[in-house]
Amino acid sequence: MTPARSDRDRWRARPAAGLLAALLGLAALGAAVSAGPASAAGPVLRLATWNIEHLAAADGAGCRPRTQADYRELRAVAEALDADIIAVQEVQNAAALARVFDPGVYAHVVSARPEHGRDDCRGMAGQRRLAQRTGFAIHRARLAHQGLDYRVLPAFRALGDDGRRWGVRIQIEGADGPVLELMSIHLKSGCAYNRLDRDVRRHQCEILIRQRGILEEWIDARAAADTPFVVLGDFNRQLDQRNDHFWADIDDGEVCDWRPDPTLGRRCKPGSTRRDADADLVLAGAGRPFPYAYNPRYPYAIDHIVLGGPAADWLVRGSWEVLGYQAKPKPSDHHPIAVMLKLP
Repeated sequence: MTPARSDRDRWRARPAAGLLAALLGLAALGAAVSAGPASAAGPVLRLATWNIEHLAAADGAGCRPRTQADYRELRAVAEALDADIIAVQEVQNAAALARVFDPGVYAHVVSARPEHGRDDCRGMAGQRRLAQRTGFAIHRARLAHQGLDYRVLPAFRALGDDGRRWGVRIQIEGADGPVLELMSIHLKSGCAYNRLDRDVRRHQCEILIRQRGILEEWIDARAAADTPFVVLGDFNRQLDQRNDHFWADIDDGEVCDWRPDPTLGRRCKPGSTRRDADADLVLAGAGRPFPYAYNPRYPYAIDHIVLGGPAADWLVRGSWEVLGYQAKPKPSDHHPIAVMLKLP
């Protein structure tokens, strides 16, 4: 990470004291943002990402079978999150997403990745694994109120290396055209930390290495075109660990001309590397312990919001939020995170 950007963008994490506290605090923040017409300085958006853990369309289905009460709890979390646009992961389909985000309020965009044959859920006799897709829930009225709309872009299928999940892309548009590109991702699990180089032999890490190269090519294309963009989702990687290999590669402040590579996913053509300030990324929440880490000895998140291009300067300082849960067991094994963006 470039030192100046790292020091500037170490945002404050605020652990929620429970669902009621989150409802009060986040609702107040959301009300402040959405009250009144968009200012002359530009719209303000609340973006979030949430892995909803095997969200199925039907009661009792999948590897996290839920009751109607469980779905009500998820809807309460969605209300507490109170975001304009939410990147989601581990969603079976649009019908599943509609059980959490009211379809009368939110538009649903879910990956068209096909449903393949699924195995049994581990240790759960009779339960079949369902598709885990990426997508977005988009608050239509809030976007319209600020003079914005959205358009669904072609899925980023290349990210689905070795049968993995596709990236889902949307474009936020204003009266004068495109404003911001967003992509919801869910990368390969099982390689959250440690090295990512040619000596790695763990299969999960080999997949993540290829995904890293493919994602970096996508990032470089946006940086070279001066396109504001945000990548949100479950990276399954502790990006803000010191000297993390994944983050160091994608946040190198450089672009190049890429070619396919069977090991790295993509490789720079010799002599094509060049500096580009728009490839200097911002990792929201960097430098702050994640308040709900699985292992307190390693308090780092694996869900992230990464900003690049001109959007790297739009992040509202101090806006990074992590939503806590009151219910036990937790309604999902991941906590939602959110930030505020002030558009020009």
